[in-house]
Amino acid sequence: MINYCFPQPIYVSDFDSSQIELDYTTSRKWQSNTISSFENYNNLSKKSYDFLIKKITDYTNKVITKSHKIMVHEIWANEYYEKDFQEQHIHPRSHFSFTIIHKCPEGSGRLKFFNPFENLEYSHYNISYKYFSFIEEPPQNENTIIIWPSYIKHMVTPGSNKNKRVTYSGNIKIII
Repeated sequence: MINYCFPQPIYVSDFDSSQIELDYTTSRKWQSNTISSFENYNNLSKKSYDFLIKKITDYTNKVITKSHKIMVHEIWANEYYEKDFQEQHIHPRSHFSFTIIHKCPEGSGRLKFFNPFENLEYSHYNISYKYFSFIEEPPQNENTIIIWPSYIKHMVTPGSNKNKRVTYSGNIKIII
């Protein structure tokens, strides 16, 4: 018998991104110079917050065994044009993070996740286990939500899109 231990739960689901009413202002952020509203003005409507909480709860109820509540403590928008990207990073001081893909024109960059054990498994990189990958790229279309543990390193690759790619991202805290 083979048991696969230490899986990383990455949730991908349909999500009606038109339900997110986020008023925001952008500036250029990070080394990548990405257009973002991170740490700027972000005002999410109550209706949108409730809609988002319901979807996130669908996920957390599947992966958290204790009774809990969810708090979205940050939300922001990112806008990507041709060659825009987001460097590798994690989201500290939160339990889970999410990205909602609102607009995803042809040629858009892709959200990629890196195995949290990649630095420890260097000697295994070349032999590739059947269920052990170093980079995961979940399905990504408009109206998709992706939720993952905040400690998983991730990035957005440069795109060739001429039209704007828009995502809403945020961080979640779990209250037990």
